[in-house]
Formats: sequence, structure tokens, C-alpha cells
Amino acid sequence: MNRRRFDLVEYQQLAREESYPDKLLNLWEEVCWLYERGVIGRYELDEMKATIWPSLQYLCRLKKAVESALGQEKNVYSRT
Repeated sequence: MNRRRFDLVEYQQLAREESYPDKLLNLWEEVCWLYERGVIGRYELDEMKATIWPSLQYLCRLKKAVESALGQEKNVYSRT
């Protein structure tokens, strides 16, 4: 991962602007990495969680709705 100086407002803005779930997850992993190494504190971690997780939940619901509308809902556990 490409590490940059942590600025809470900047990271929150990145999270709000991102519309790809995989990129949001990568951002979350980076925030967790920073927290685990003591670069950021619990407050920053909680603030980022409050910013990232609602977006991820919304994107997942949107994806399901689109797939359902197009008749493409799939069982991810199926091998067919």
C-alpha cells in the first residue's frame, strides 16, 4: 500500500467520494493498518468507520437491487 500522511478530513473526503467497494475496502484496510501500528488513535478509527461502512452498505444494497431488477441475482455459494 502507498502510505501517505494521515489527515482525518482528507481520508473522510476520499471515502465519501469513492464509489467502488473494493477501493473503499482498501482504504479501510489502510486505516486499520495505521491504527494497529499506533499512527492513528481510536477516535480516528471510529470516525473512519462511521464514514466508510455506511457507504459500503449502500453500495451492496444498490448492487443487489440492480441485479434483482435485471434478473441476475446469483447464489454465490453455487458452483453452477
